[in-house]
Amino acid sequence: MYDFDEEINRKDTNSTKWDNCKEVFGRDDIIPMWVADTDFKAPKEVIESIKKRADHGVFGYTYKR
Repeated sequence: MYDFDEEINRKDTNSTKWDNCKEVFGRDDIIPMWVADTDFKAPKEVIESIKKRADHGVFGYTYKR
């Protein structure tokens, strides 16, 4: 189950959509509504999968059949 009610504050985290509002839109008192950059945590399964791959330690190209 995913918690879409949890508020994630991404200001001052080098987030393009939150930390560059002034440069992009000319003001910083807006709520940027980007489609591809959500403010939700990734699902637990995705995080665990990324951790597992990172623990492998090899990041070359792979081929999966």
